[in-house]
Amino acid sequence: FLRRVRHGMADYGAVAAAPLQEQRNAARVPAPRALIAATLCCAALALVAVGVLHQEAPQTELLGLTTAPKDSSFYPEWSHGGAMRYYDRSMAHGQWSAEAGPPYVKHVTMWSDPSDVDHTGPANNVRRILGLQTSWHNHEWNTNSYMEDMNSVQLRFLSRNTNSVLVIPPFHAFPSLSTRSMAMLNDYVLVGGNTLLVVGGPTGILFINQNMAGTDGYGYSLEPKWVEGPYEMQDAAMGTAFQYGAVTLPAVETFNVGVTTASLPKEAISYYEASEVSVVFSLPCEAGRIIYVGYTFTQMVPAWTDILLLALRSSPS
Repeated sequence: FLRRVRHGMADYGAVAAAPLQEQRNAARVPAPRALIAATLCCAALALVAVGVLHQEAPQTELLGLTTAPKDSSFYPEWSHGGAMRYYDRSMAHGQWSAEAGPPYVKHVTMWSDPSDVDHTGPANNVRRILGLQTSWHNHEWNTNSYMEDMNSVQLRFLSRNTNSVLVIPPFHAFPSLSTRSMAMLNDYVLVGGNTLLVVGGPTGILFINQNMAGTDGYGYSLEPKWVEGPYEMQDAAMGTAFQYGAVTLPAVETFNVGVTTASLPKEAISYYEASEVSVVFSLPCEAGRIIYVGYTFTQMVPAWTDILLLALRSSPS
């Protein structure tokens, strides 16, 4: 009996197993066909999509990248040329960015080449008076408020700025300006209504003589001269920002150097003088102006500190 049962179970298992194996084999057969069909379908859809894209906008291959042509409205306003408005909230640290545009258009920018300007001496006092911040990380002069190289791309964008101030602090070595940089520096003053604020002694006066063309294009021949103070406010200061300055400015040892009034051009405006020597004056230059403050700021003197701040106020904003 047991043999019959075992034999029957064996027969039953053998008979039942055959259809089950056939079903599994049958289920495996359509899988590759379905996969191939799905792949072909996706490829066909991709070809159709590519064809549609090519019809909608022709593309150009550049260095392995594909980009559709763009009209002028795609690019930021500063890229179209012409005047630029300063933006004091920009915090980029003097680096050009093709996406964000030029970060060099502040209201007040100071030339800061470390090979020509002493960052720990009088120029640092000028920086502190004007309220120009250094980088918070290492306190270096590398923010947008400084221009290190006169021949850099930064000057190109500054020359297109409007109603801003470029400060030339006291320095001990002259910058080497290319012909193009000198032209851009003059455009900055003549065209955009900007102010070139020159601070210091004989080097500042020579900077004006050597680099600035003036309204007539023939430049300046200012004669530096030291004279004992105090220096008296002139009638021409009335109606300007300098009328709020001290009536007389003190002489600080030999750190005050002006120019002879005879060497000033006829359009010049002298605000403080002594013995026919002007220590604070402006040179109108078409839309802009050059302002000279004849003190090196080796020491912090309140009356001269006020004059430097008033020079900023005399520039349109």
